[in-house]
Formats: sequence, structure tokens, C-alpha cells
Amino acid sequence: MFKFFTLTLTLICSLLSTAHAAQVRVLGLNQDLSQIMASLMKPRLEFIGKRPATEWRADDAAFFLRELLKKEGYSESNVTWELPGNDLILLKAELGTRYVLGNISTISNDPLSQDLINKYFSEIIEEGSLIKRKKNPYLKDYPPQGAANIANHLKSIGYWDATVSVVNVQKQSNGQVNIKLNIQRGKMHDIASPTFTGITPDQITKIRQEITPFIDKPATSKNLSSLKNAVHQYYRDLGYQFVKLKVSSINTSAIEISFNIKTDNIYRIRKINLTGNKLTRSSRFKRYTSPLKGETYRESDINEVSKKLLLTGAFESVRITPHKISANELELNLEVSEAKPRFIRAYGGVASFDGFVLGAAYTNQNFLRKLQTYTIQSEISSRGLLGEISLTEPYFGGIPLSQTTRIYALQRRFDGYRKNQSGFELAFKWNFSDSITSRLYASLDYISLEASGLTAAELGPNDYLNIKYGYEHTLDLRDSPVLPTKGLHARGLLEYGTISGDATNSYFRANLNTSYRHQLNNSNNSRLIFRFNTGAVLPSDADDLPIDLRIFSGGSDSIRSFGERELGPLSASNDPIGGEAYWNASAEYIHPFNDLISASVFYDTGNLFSDAESYSFSDPTQSLGLGLRIDLPVGPARFEYGYNLNRESGEPRGAFHFAIGAKF
Repeated sequence: MFKFFTLTLTLICSLLSTAHAAQVRVLGLNQDLSQIMASLMKPRLEFIGKRPATEWRADDAAFFLRELLKKEGYSESNVTWELPGNDLILLKAELGTRYVLGNISTISNDPLSQDLINKYFSEIIEEGSLIKRKKNPYLKDYPPQGAANIANHLKSIGYWDATVSVVNVQKQSNGQVNIKLNIQRGKMHDIASPTFTGITPDQITKIRQEITPFIDKPATSKNLSSLKNAVHQYYRDLGYQFVKLKVSSINTSAIEISFNIKTDNIYRIRKINLTGNKLTRSSRFKRYTSPLKGETYRESDINEVSKKLLLTGAFESVRITPHKISANELELNLEVSEAKPRFIRAYGGVASFDGFVLGAAYTNQNFLRKLQTYTIQSEISSRGLLGEISLTEPYFGGIPLSQTTRIYALQRRFDGYRKNQSGFELAFKWNFSDSITSRLYASLDYISLEASGLTAAELGPNDYLNIKYGYEHTLDLRDSPVLPTKGLHARGLLEYGTISGDATNSYFRANLNTSYRHQLNNSNNSRLIFRFNTGAVLPSDADDLPIDLRIFSGGSDSIRSFGERELGPLSASNDPIGGEAYWNASAEYIHPFNDLISASVFYDTGNLFSDAESYSFSDPTQSLGLGLRIDLPVGPARFEYGYNLNRESGEPRGAFHFAIGAKF
């Protein structure tokens, strides 16, 4: 039945100087099975291989191999041994038929899908196996275990009376074992109103209001766990951080939870002890921990401090543990493990607009031992050069306000002109929550523009100072900033600036970017993305607005039937010259093929206006396109082509784009 090989399951211990080391050889296994047995028997053979061959060691090796073969489905296998001499143990295996799991079916009309039946029946078998196989072996213990696992799954989704029994086990001549089950899920259980003991009637009334959203919901494991956590969190928020809950349940037509609550005392934080810091000044920790002193101990506040310290990048771990020192006071032990604060990183890539991009950066996340982040960065691309130095203080003025100072210089080449810019920026960033961020900034820039095809009138002022002040507000409810699949994201900007030099002018800029991702309820996790972006720049003198301050549209993040910045008015040399206002919108469907690769279909529409007074939604540019996405750890790599649906004279038929990173 098998093509037989002689398998040498031999472990000759090279570290042993003695000749009394047993070798084990096995006859009767095919090549694939030989490899599996060699891997599984290795620990036992290492023990035998360090000692002389004896009858009891040979018997031990034969027994071990026989048990492993049974677990592989060879329930009729037999293993004998011989001691031919020269410290050799010879095992002879007679395999017989290998039995594997075949069709798992049910005689009931339960709506549980065949995929789920197979998954939960085989789950315990696969989890207990060290080696992945094409077909799972059959053992007589597997049917009741698999049936119990299906029943446990049904109970976890609310069917607490579910029963799954084995009706029939049928062995086929080809070694396949078909199994019939009887699946009776019973009635879906809901969550009944809980009962409470150990607290006052007034507290019971208040806590019932908190848990109302869970009552009469399906009694799934997830919902029951969320209910318990809600009760626990309610008392933690009141300051009872060491509350003890004794939970029991009554399985009737609905699941009734009984809570026995012991609140203990409310504790205040008297002092905080610090250990583990060798590279960081102790005084810098006070910015994070001082607000805790004298306050009621709440675990949520402690977790927030730990999170902020970890976000500095200076620590591998942060641990804060409370210790009671009196009936209503405790102390906190803050223990940190510091990370290497300095590192160098290099990066590179290719994009459809920038061409090649190469960059390097040096970062110190604990500059001067003050938990400040100092960065020097340089970048070169086919469009130009960039150099930047920045310093970020995460706790400016002793409050949780991040302050960043930047000095930068760049050279950039665009269609029709070249740009040199150097400047200084001071920015303050406030994280109101994980999803809401505000940024206030002021900057001074010197810009020098040089035409390479544009006329002087088209270019505008070419040497000027730009002083600007801006406010930016962001709401980010996405599930991930790198590879988002659902949620809302919105960012608004207000900016006022003045220019002086070749011309004197002032302007006001406003911009809004929004996107919403919706996960569809289907098996492949496909999703829809909707976007709307709009903005305008309003100069006091439109004739003296430098081209660098105008708005451009078209490209991978706007209308994808145009190249980057190519939508809108063109110069006499056919170069884009920008405008004062724009809007664009898009709808996109993404269909994943697997966890890595997805395809997309998109529709883009929008317009760019030479002057803000012409802003309208009539007669927009429209495009339809296809895309391919590869999800990388740094964000999706996007290959997209947009086709111009209402092409006008001089406009492209379409454009190809390549970019890395999630579109806004």
C-alpha cells in the first residue's frame, strides 16, 4: 500500500565522548510520515540516544512510536523492535489503514452552516496538533469532543440549552470516517434584569440605569462579559477601585445574573515612588504624576499616565501598582524599563508624482534626559530636497500640551516653476481624547520662486516673506490610522497669512476634509468609502497671490483621472497654475481577496476654480476607475487608474497613480 523507506531516526550525540550511545532506526514508514515522526519523536530519542541500547529502552521507543502513529490515525498500527547489536534499536512499523475525518453532517434542520460545523468540530483536533495536515486524523475520542465544541459555540452565541450528540460514525473502505450529528440549539436566551445584594436600594436604582442597554439583549458570551464589566466599571468610576463582585447566573428562559457586591473603601493617593529610571530625570515624571497626588485612586487615571509615558517612546514598559498604607490611603509604585532612546532610520520608495524618494532620520526620544523628542531628517526625491530639525516637548508648561519647534529648508520642482523655501514653525498640539486633536501654529517662511515655463503674471510674486497663523481640528473615529476599514475622519483648517517682498498681500484660507468608511456585512469584509473635500483661499489682492499659495487639484487623493495638480486652469505653456477654491467627492468600493490584496472600484467628481466667487457644484469633472491595493505595515500600496468620463479638449483620457498610505 505504501512505498516503504528506511527512516533513520538517529540522534548521535556529538557531545558524548562514549561509544555507548543508542541509535534508533525505523522501517515501514513512507517519506511524509517519516518526517512527521522524526519531528515528534525527537525529544524521546534525545534521551535514548545518550544511553546504551537495552530491551526496556527499545520497548519504550516502540511504545512511543505506536502512540504517535495512533494519533496520526493509524489506530490498527503495530510496532515491534529488535536489538541486532552495535547499540542499534530497530523498530518495525506495520501501519494498516489510516483513518481520517470525512464528512461531518447533521440530521437536524439546524441553520448552522456547514463551514461552521466543520470549523468547530475540528477546532480541538487542530489546536492540539503540532503539525498542520491536509486531512485531520480520526480517533475514537474525537466525535464526542467535536460535538461538545459545537455545543459550546452555540451556547456562546446565546443558545444555552443547545445539545449536540453523535448519531452515527461510519468508516469507509478508503479510510474516511463520516460522522452524523444531531444539533438541537433550542431557544435563544436573553439577558434578564440582574439582581443585586450587598448595596443599598438607592445604589441599585442608579446602577440599573447604567446597565439598561444590556437588558433583553441576546445572552451571548460577549454581551454577558460586557454587562459584568459595566457593573465593575461603574464602581471603579465612583472610586471603589478594589470592589469585589461575586457573580452567579440562573439559566432559565432568560439568563439572570446575580451580583453580590462588596465595595471596600475609597482610597486617596498619598505618594508616588519611582524606580527604574537611569536615563531620565526624576523631575520629568512629576509632569505626569503630580496631578494624581491627593486625588481619589482610579485605575483609568493610572492607565492614562502609563499610556502617556509609553507614547514618549523612551520606555519599553511602565508599571504602576497600588499599595494600601492606611484605611483610606495608598501609595503608587511607578516602575519603568527604559528603551534605547536614540536610533537612525532610513526609508525609500517610488510614487507616481514624486518619483523615487530616499530619506534618513536621526531621532532621540529622550533628549537631554527630559523626555523630549529631537529629530534631524533629510530627504531627496526626483522633485527636490528637504532638510528639517525639530524638537518636541510633550508636556509644555507642565500641562499635557505638546509643543514642537521646527526649522526646515527645501527645494522643490513643479511643472512650470521651481521653489526654494526656508522657515521656522512653532506649533502646539492638544489631544482632548484619543479621537479629538487640536493644533495651533505660527510660522515664518522665506520663499523664492523661479519660473521654468510660466510668465511673470502666471507665477505671481517670486520672492517674499510669508507669516501665517493657523488652527487645525481633527476628529478621527477610524479603527486604524494606518489600515482603516471603518469609521469617520474629519479635519478642518483655518489660516490667516500676510506676505511682503515683491508684493504686499494678505489672505485667509479655509479647508475641510472628510471621509467615512463603512464595513459591509458579508463574508469577505468588503467596504465602502465616501469622501468630501473642499476649501478656498481668499486674498486681499487676487492679482498678487503667489502660485505657491494657490490651490491645486487632481491626483491620487482627489480626481484620479488627472495627474497630480493637473486639474484646473493651465498656463500658456500648458502647466497648471492653480486656483482659489475647489471641491471634490468620491465613492469607492473595496473588495478584499485575502488579508493582503484588495481590488477597488471608484467614482470621483469635483472641480477647481480660478476665483472663489465662481465656486459651484454645476458641471463637475467626473472619473471612474479601478485599483489594486496591497496592505503593508506602513499602509496600503495603491495602484489606481482613473478614466475621464466627461473629457474636454486638452484634458487627458485618464491617469495612472501609485501611492503608499491610506487616502484621507
